[in-house]
Amino acid sequence: MSPMSRRRLLLGVPALAAAGVLTEGRAATAAPANAAGTALVDRYGQYLHQSWPGKVTSDEQLRREYAEEAARLAGVAFDTTAYDAYGGLKRLGRREATGYFRLEKVEGRWWFVTPDGHLFFLKGVDAFSAEEWGYGTLYLNADGSPRELFEELPDRDRFAAAYAVVEQGLHTVSFLKANLMRKYGDDYKDRWRDISRRRMIDWGFNAQGKWHRDPAVVMPYIERAPTPTDVIKVGWGIDPFDRDFSAKLDRAFGDFGMRRMRDDPWLIGYFFENERGWNREIVAQVVRRGSDLPAKRAFVRHLEQAYGADLARVNEILGTDARSFRALADEVIDIGRVPDGDVRAFITQASATYFRKVRQAIKRHDPHHLFLGSSLVPTWRTSPEWNVGGIEHLDAISFDWYSDSADYLRQYETHDKPIINIEFSFCYPDRGLTSHNPSITATGIADRGEKFKAFVEAQAKSPVFVGYAWFVYYDQAVTRKPGATEAFNMGLANQQDQPYHEMTDIMRATNRNVEAVHLNG
Repeated sequence: MSPMSRRRLLLGVPALAAAGVLTEGRAATAAPANAAGTALVDRYGQYLHQSWPGKVTSDEQLRREYAEEAARLAGVAFDTTAYDAYGGLKRLGRREATGYFRLEKVEGRWWFVTPDGHLFFLKGVDAFSAEEWGYGTLYLNADGSPRELFEELPDRDRFAAAYAVVEQGLHTVSFLKANLMRKYGDDYKDRWRDISRRRMIDWGFNAQGKWHRDPAVVMPYIERAPTPTDVIKVGWGIDPFDRDFSAKLDRAFGDFGMRRMRDDPWLIGYFFENERGWNREIVAQVVRRGSDLPAKRAFVRHLEQAYGADLARVNEILGTDARSFRALADEVIDIGRVPDGDVRAFITQASATYFRKVRQAIKRHDPHHLFLGSSLVPTWRTSPEWNVGGIEHLDAISFDWYSDSADYLRQYETHDKPIINIEFSFCYPDRGLTSHNPSITATGIADRGEKFKAFVEAQAKSPVFVGYAWFVYYDQAVTRKPGATEAFNMGLANQQDQPYHEMTDIMRATNRNVEAVHLNG
């Protein structure tokens, strides 16, 4: 779930909540967000219709909070006695040092191993960058008229860096960037990086996860391998049977500059695409297409092999009267006539083809780093067959799992393949912000931390689980992120750069103990 991409439908969250209106019967009230002239947020991007301790009332308050936090974190430094340079835990012994991150099974439990050879458990933060425009919000409607949701927009001259036209021509403003400039100065980046790095050390996080990162903050990180723009698509899925798929991958990876990353010891590995696998719905679209679609030809080849080239039997099953298997590729096939076993087998074949070609392309450009899969949601836009069909071509399976239950791991432990969860959060629907779904909805800020602790430790007990990344560093805007209905309380800090200390205090203790939890199961 990219900060700048679409989000899954809100589960159990009222439509008004998605528009930034307070939910769940909070004491404050708000007018409907769509009412003409109804302002939702103040000049700092804060919800207007509620008060709370610490709500920002002046630029001076922001500068004072910076001075106070800088003094509090002045003594925070990376512990080189306990960890190697990359965050590997020294007390767990030293393994083979290859100069790059790798994975190893040690005494029945999987771990990352750092370039220096120490065991490492991934504890990342996604979208670790003030330049992430998913933290912004639209200030113009599609017709160019102003969105009348703002008491006051940041000054266009002073805060020019807080404005941009992003994906699909969306006119976006980032109250976060404006607030960082107010807090740290117009040339805010170095001060922001210093305080953010100290926060990560203090809170026990050791890596930059998915999405926009800040390369000037030196930490282990995960990179996204770019998707070629000219792939053949079926629904949301890629057709991996395209004979030119590998060549398209090579061009995209080359343009991206993947070869320049091959010697970077801080790079953990790559994921490819995001939350897009195959399921029965994709196969239903494939079988209705003609022979011009590579996947349709591959499906017919599967049937020919599966039924021993018995065309009469295949016609009988499908209710078709094709005179040859070649002709069958041009027939419109009803997915309801296709045996479930054949659907699942074909998805498995497609997955193996897809992940094999992606891995081979990555290794041609970068032979040193890990391939972490496609960051799939186990139960959405994919299937169990896709999730593991290409498992032999993966170094690890990556999931995005927004839940308070770690039970999803059980069905994958039998494959004995390392697993990471690189998107998850817990939200408190308050101060104009909302939650993603009921299973991750907390009853307060501290409860977000308690839910983090319980979920992280439950996952860490699994012998195949090797790490996680929290989504995200900052909350989304109360007035919704660009191009979506999301106004989620997912941040470690709010858009005024105020950390949620009641939560991060619990995260600190959890992160510092998670290796012991994983070690002991």
